[in-house]
Amino acid sequence: MEAWFLSDIHLKNAEERNGQILLRFLRSLREKNPREVHLFLLGDIFDLWVGGHQYFADKFKDLTEILGELRKSGMKITYIEGNHDVHVEGYFQKKLGIEVFVEAQFYEIDGLRIRLEHGDLINLQDYEYLRYRSIIRNPKIKPLGNIVPGFVWSYLGNRASKKSRARSGHYRAKNESNLVTMIRAHAERVYDEKPFDVIISGHMHVFDDHTFKIKGHDVRSVNLGSWFEEKVRVFRLKDGEGSWVTID
Repeated sequence: MEAWFLSDIHLKNAEERNGQILLRFLRSLREKNPREVHLFLLGDIFDLWVGGHQYFADKFKDLTEILGELRKSGMKITYIEGNHDVHVEGYFQKKLGIEVFVEAQFYEIDGLRIRLEHGDLINLQDYEYLRYRSIIRNPKIKPLGNIVPGFVWSYLGNRASKKSRARSGHYRAKNESNLVTMIRAHAERVYDEKPFDVIISGHMHVFDDHTFKIKGHDVRSVNLGSWFEEKVRVFRLKDGEGSWVTID
């Protein structure tokens, strides 16, 4: 079994650099034995996708088409929503057959117990974001995802994204060591919920790969960083071994 883990690409359109890198990567997976590959998308793949709107599917047509082809060829694909791609099951699950989740999920891959999540609950001190999350994840709000037209969501999202990225980018540059501490502390905190061998997350836009002991057990904590770096790296598990792979 070969498993690939991607997050925090934040695609605005499929034609930009990272859109083309993602497209080439997905096409390369098509050349493998699809039934032996599990692709995990751990949120914020798109800078904005709300609901099951065809508007977003058309905007990222080449990417959604190749994802659909991979599913039809037998590849398993799992999508855990982030904070920029919300309520997407209306398209990805219902139309492409991709399983979609919001909260952390557990898988056993080649004998390793893996915990997967977007990572937006790592920083429990970000009260502003937690309030925002409680609103967008409210079941009463969910129907608006499909009622409000896609182009309206796109307009509103682009305005909010510019402000958020400027603020979060400045904070991240000054507090990277604190963010790494949060990532590792989170691994220790959630281990009590259900033990695991590897925890993989995103959201924090900080690459971190750290192995340490929790209650006498070796645990590997991986944060996938983001695709804003000069070189794009993704995480792979193959034959029980985890490694970073640079793609272009």
